[in-house]
Amino acid sequence: MLLSLEVRAQLSDIFSKELKEPVQLKLFSQAIGCETCQAAESLLKELADVKPEKIKLEVYSPLIDREISQRYGVERVPTIVIEGDKDYGIRYVGLPAGLEFTTLVRGMVQVSKREPELSEKTKELLKGIDLPMEIMVFVTTSCGYCPAAALTAMNFAMASDYIKALIVDASENIDLAKKFQVVGVPKIVINRGVAEFVGAQPENSFLGYLISAYEKVRRENGQA
Repeated sequence: MLLSLEVRAQLSDIFSKELKEPVQLKLFSQAIGCETCQAAESLLKELADVKPEKIKLEVYSPLIDREISQRYGVERVPTIVIEGDKDYGIRYVGLPAGLEFTTLVRGMVQVSKREPELSEKTKELLKGIDLPMEIMVFVTTSCGYCPAAALTAMNFAMASDYIKALIVDASENIDLAKKFQVVGVPKIVINRGVAEFVGAQPENSFLGYLISAYEKVRRENGQA
């Protein structure tokens, strides 16, 4: 049992008060060549058991369920998709242990509300984005500022069909961390390097980086 009775009781209280609509968790996992997949599967099963009427878990293997994996753009395992009545483009790549368990739970609660927790001005500006934007947030399980950065990215993804939030455990995905020169976390990389910054920035600052990256992509596409 990964979740203690005390943690289960706390989760039950949180979910009873805050889960509004059902949430679907889709775990992409495999038995061979993945050190954390089994732990991720056990964790999500225990989590879903806390509130089974509101939390549904489906487990897929990219090797077997290729069509579904391709549809969700899964390239690594374990990958967790947090869905509501639609796919918001929210992905967690790695095992959400330590402080990152908070990211998973808060992401689930937000998705259950079907509405991003953002200012009206931010939501209005995000409506202007009409090109695919990927926000990759590198995190570690011991980083106190990472959940806030991850949740902002998730909220942005909920606000726009063009935005995808990819929360990546840097220690589990060392090749990606090296590629994007992750020294400190949270590190945010937009569209694989069009823009990047370090730290849990306030909503306005985060949005500024995103809009700046979007404008740059537009110019590169000859749309400016």
